[in-house]
Amino acid sequence: MKYLLCLLTFLLISCETKSQGSKVDLSKTNISYQEIDKETGWKRVLLIKPNKWGFIDDKGEIKIPFVYDFINPFENGIAYSKNGNNEFFVNPKNEIVIKGDYDKMDVFSNGIAGVEKNNKVGYINPKGELIIPLKYDTGGYFNKNGLAEVSLGKKYGFINQQGQEVISIIYEMVKSEQLDDVVIVRKNDKWAFFDSKGKQLSDFLYHDVQRAWKNDRTTFFENGPVSVKQNGKYSFLNRDLKPAFSNVVFDSATSFDSNRNAIVMNKGKFGIIKDDGQYGVPLQYDLIENFNSNGNPNPEFYFFEKGNIKGLFNKNLKKIAEAKRDDYSSSFSLQGDYISSQNFKGKYGLIDAEGNEKIPFIYDEGLYFDRDDYSIAEKNNRFGIINLNNAELVPISYQSLDPVFDQWDEKPKGSANYFVAKTEYGAKIIDLNNKTILSGYDSTDPIFNDHFKLIVQKNKKFGIVDLKNKIILPVEYDEISNWTEYGPRRSKFIVKNGKTGLIDHESFKITIPPIYDQFRYLNGLIFAKRNNKAGIITEDGKVLCDFIYDEVYPNETDFYGYAKNEPRIYARKGNSYFQIDAKGKVLKSGLNRKTVIENGQRPLILKEVEEPLHPPKPAQ
Repeated sequence: MKYLLCLLTFLLISCETKSQGSKVDLSKTNISYQEIDKETGWKRVLLIKPNKWGFIDDKGEIKIPFVYDFINPFENGIAYSKNGNNEFFVNPKNEIVIKGDYDKMDVFSNGIAGVEKNNKVGYINPKGELIIPLKYDTGGYFNKNGLAEVSLGKKYGFINQQGQEVISIIYEMVKSEQLDDVVIVRKNDKWAFFDSKGKQLSDFLYHDVQRAWKNDRTTFFENGPVSVKQNGKYSFLNRDLKPAFSNVVFDSATSFDSNRNAIVMNKGKFGIIKDDGQYGVPLQYDLIENFNSNGNPNPEFYFFEKGNIKGLFNKNLKKIAEAKRDDYSSSFSLQGDYISSQNFKGKYGLIDAEGNEKIPFIYDEGLYFDRDDYSIAEKNNRFGIINLNNAELVPISYQSLDPVFDQWDEKPKGSANYFVAKTEYGAKIIDLNNKTILSGYDSTDPIFNDHFKLIVQKNKKFGIVDLKNKIILPVEYDEISNWTEYGPRRSKFIVKNGKTGLIDHESFKITIPPIYDQFRYLNGLIFAKRNNKAGIITEDGKVLCDFIYDEVYPNETDFYGYAKNEPRIYARKGNSYFQIDAKGKVLKSGLNRKTVIENGQRPLILKEVEEPLHPPKPAQ
């Protein structure tokens, strides 16, 4: 059956290859990720639309069609690929060359790939031949040392590429790093070192052996001595597994990073040592940590705190910036090749990795050049836009200035850089040349799911227009919601003359006219009131429960909870109380007011354009 699925996948891919051609948008704005494939020289590309992987050459010609949910770089003439639940390998001609009756296939590592069937793991060669039987419970990749971690019955060990058990499968845990010949194994919560031939190199002494990273690959020793924890203290071992620094120990220590620096701590004071054991930064600081690394093992900077001062060291451990300690301000932010930094006077500028001033320290807030060659700047409570040469692209004269598209937005193809600028006379949209695109309103607010449309206000009334001032929704409403947490997913609230309704969040057409006195959205249903009668409607305006009740009491916890039972809804008609379903069918009658109020939580009293009460968080 799996062979037939793979064959069908191959036929579909072949047909798609012939038909795709120039239909695919390969513009920069439609490319989510790209990298050069080292083996073919092509670009491995992930598109935004369609959200598929493929390969193109340097002329933009499609070599592997954009039909894959995932495709790996080529190695030894084949690339691991995935579509849905089907996993296989293709060659540069986009032909499926390895497929099999497996539940799972891994990428090749050092010429061998793991496969899984019926919860058992084995290994295949580049011809697709099963060279190590399907008998292990788990199996890892083959690293440089020629070993792969495997397990049987919750015990771990290592096998070689011939399937021989080099280190017996008897240990609590084992680890192998990508760049080292040695491995570690754990017994009775302590680690020992072994070589790739299975020889034990140390006793079981260490409660922790810290992994390091060299660029994007893992290692114990390639950046310097390995960091280990023994008897509650950290120390460093050289490749001979001897103390590297004359038995110096620390209360805490990191591994050596790719700069060959390790952060150490003793008695609450932090410093940085080099791989020869010398201090690059003395043990005098209250805190030292990688700065803005986001998990990057190759830090460019280190953040420090000392007394009332905080600052940065560069990767060569030169102090490049200092500011007053302020828990309410970041003071420093990475800006590509630069850092937006605060000085002791509380002013911001831009410096390079050596601490040289790129933009003078004259601004009131941090600068953000991270993805653009310009930044909004604030000075003397006025806003404008500057470039990397500190030239004003937009005069620093506005009360506020916000991008229509922020740095995380996916800008539509051909879009420009627009900004919402506020002055004493109202709000307008401008471009990077300070040219007015749209004006004449008291306020403008880009719609969160369509930034080319704006909620505008004039004379205390709201409407929706586009950037060419085309009226989408007349400026005649008391309120229009933009984004509402736990609110309708496909709609926005509108209020007119004190009555509430909904519009579609894409077409902005009225789906529920503003005729309801009270209006509460709860997880797909709307509990409304009109002419003093309560009922239930859908987000599309369909009436589920007729407006025949005096009050409706939905249990909000039920609606936002994870219970399998139908959410409880209670209702009152006159002096009679009921439990009903969403369609108004009476499930229970003869209830008393106390029971209904306690279980219904609260009556429908909100004219809710604002956010409803937050649902309880799920249990951890």
